[in-house]
Amino acid sequence: MPIRAYKHKHNINNGKIQIIKEILKEYRKTAKGIAKKQWHIFFKEGSFDKNYKVKEIKSKLSERYKQTCQYQVVSILNSYISNRQNDFVEIVYNSNLNEDIKFILLTINKTKSWFNEKLKEAKLKDKKGKEIKKLPIEKHHYKLARKIIKQTFKRNRFPSFKHISMQLDQKVVKIEKRKEEKAKEFDWWVKLSTLEKGKPIYLPVYKNSYFEEKEGKQLNFVQINEKEDNIEIVFFKEIPKETNYIPKTNKISIDIGLKSLFAVNTGHLYGKQFYKFLKHYDRIITDLQANLQKQGIKPKQSKRYKELNRKLREYIKNEINRILNRIFKIYQPKEIVVENLNFQNGELSPQLNRLLSRFGMKIIKQKLKEFEERFGIKITYVNPAYTSQVCSNCKYVDKRNRKTQEQFECLMCGKKINADVNSSRNIGTRSSSSMLRYKRRTVLRMLIRAYLSDAKHYAYNSRAREVILSNKYFIGYYEPLKITSKEKS
Repeated sequence: MPIRAYKHKHNINNGKIQIIKEILKEYRKTAKGIAKKQWHIFFKEGSFDKNYKVKEIKSKLSERYKQTCQYQVVSILNSYISNRQNDFVEIVYNSNLNEDIKFILLTINKTKSWFNEKLKEAKLKDKKGKEIKKLPIEKHHYKLARKIIKQTFKRNRFPSFKHISMQLDQKVVKIEKRKEEKAKEFDWWVKLSTLEKGKPIYLPVYKNSYFEEKEGKQLNFVQINEKEDNIEIVFFKEIPKETNYIPKTNKISIDIGLKSLFAVNTGHLYGKQFYKFLKHYDRIITDLQANLQKQGIKPKQSKRYKELNRKLREYIKNEINRILNRIFKIYQPKEIVVENLNFQNGELSPQLNRLLSRFGMKIIKQKLKEFEERFGIKITYVNPAYTSQVCSNCKYVDKRNRKTQEQFECLMCGKKINADVNSSRNIGTRSSSSMLRYKRRTVLRMLIRAYLSDAKHYAYNSRAREVILSNKYFIGYYEPLKITSKEKS
């Protein structure tokens, strides 16, 4: 079942906040020590051990605290390794290795056997379990696999635990509803173990109406974040899966943009005011930042600056969720296809572009994951390379096809269409292809070859040949186009 997090306001006094910060400081220090030990285990055994005896880890935290911390650390490390597995696949797919070696390397990667060398054979089976292929795994295969996975480690830093929040379970925290005769202004009390044995503190927390109304089971699990001079309290609920959901549409594909936040392959555009609002807030925040710098004031010291950024984040989050909910309600799809892309715009400040690429895409993926977990909708991410330059009608790829940010006109077939809608249709078509793992230049080569393989696009057509010969993308593919109709006959 999907689990959702909900922030709750609190009224914790400064004395308790300082106690919590001391716990958090020790928690982070302990997490760093646990991570160091877990990496040692990983490079020896090939996996992390969440049940490792934490008594060996020196810390002011209780054993229960340390075990809770270890669960969180291992979860973060496993997520990191999962991402590196994806990087491994991409490297192998884009290599010049033969298919058998690729298959062996992908098998090693899938089973996370880079370091333990437990597998002796790589086996491929069909859906019925019948063995199709079997290849021996030798020492040099493992050596190559380790080289590749270590390459992904070099490109991506190991997780840092310098600023992690505390994700605490019932071993060290307990959520209690207020008693009727006491502290009526507060709805919840969080009983939190401290660094002093037998001396817990009680944290007063207000109710979150949205959390209260949300269907699901409340978990005895609390996340505590450090927020400048204050802290954040987060509660969790387990949301039940919708068993009566009946899709009305087989598949929709969505292009993510700014002029229109979402374009659906049906031709409909959603979030047309999103970009206008972003530019408005971006101008206000950028001007304020410039004025603060002239006065020698750091932006983070300005209450107005922080409040504007908070409102901007809230707007981005609410607008993305609102529009995706609307799209879901209209189409009720069985599958949603979306490009695996960070959306940015050269007209916005670097700061806002960073916010969109990190925070905005995070919100989109969280919402899509909610659809997947709760309604069983299949979410497919595709390679975005050249989706804005390929004609969704004839598949001709040319940078010149996109006349403006909003207008697409194919130089080959003359198709005129909204540029974002064109991209969304290419995204839908690409959902059944194997392009996701390939690099941009490889995708271009695949698109050109696929286009040229269909002779009807250019055979005996001088205008079509002229268009292609003036396209830089097609350099190296010209020879077939120089065949004249007389030579063909």
